[in-house]
Amino acid sequence: MNFDRGKQGVAERLGEQDKRLGFRLSRVLDPFFWLVYLFSAFLLTEKYKLNRVELSFILDNVDKHRKVLWVNFIGGYLVFISLLDNTPEQLSALISVLTAPAFITGGAWFAITFGGVPTRLLDAALVITFWMFSAFTLSLTTMSIVAYYILDGEILMLIVLLFINFSVIVSAILYDNIDGLKVGLDESIKSSSQAILRHLKKHHDITPPAEGDAIYDNLGLK
Repeated sequence: MNFDRGKQGVAERLGEQDKRLGFRLSRVLDPFFWLVYLFSAFLLTEKYKLNRVELSFILDNVDKHRKVLWVNFIGGYLVFISLLDNTPEQLSALISVLTAPAFITGGAWFAITFGGVPTRLLDAALVITFWMFSAFTLSLTTMSIVAYYILDGEILMLIVLLFINFSVIVSAILYDNIDGLKVGLDESIKSSSQAILRHLKKHHDITPPAEGDAIYDNLGLK
């Protein structure tokens, strides 16, 4: 029921986005768009009660992720046909080369949080995370294709590799969506802290501590 309500409301939300993002019909008809939307649909239900800004961010992210899936689809196809005549030694060397970008971008993906991004820089953060996620997922996709060739096309191994890739991509998308709802958190905490310190100074004549000082010294609580 909640999922149906979320699905019914997507057209209206896309309509609101149209003025700012210029959503084209090609995006609405894009199967990858709806696939990513399906992953994120539970966030749009009444259970989480997201506000208009949060819903807008989720749809921005859906658009970002569907582009990443297209990068993987096209890049994966090109990799698949280009490796047809490579030797196992060459394929092993390729996996070694891809290990570094996969680990670096994958580690950064789950370590960096949107909470530290000021709200005014959200658009720039979406661009950065698009390129980071594209590099991470395409590295994994390429490594899976290479492993498939090295294992001489074992169908069961292909199924396992596809499941691993699918699980990593879905979890990364969900992590990105949920983490993105914290955008501007550090900025808000800083503003709130400064407001509290100004209040203490104005109404209680308590001087905010200098950097490196113990706050209890200034509050007289030591």
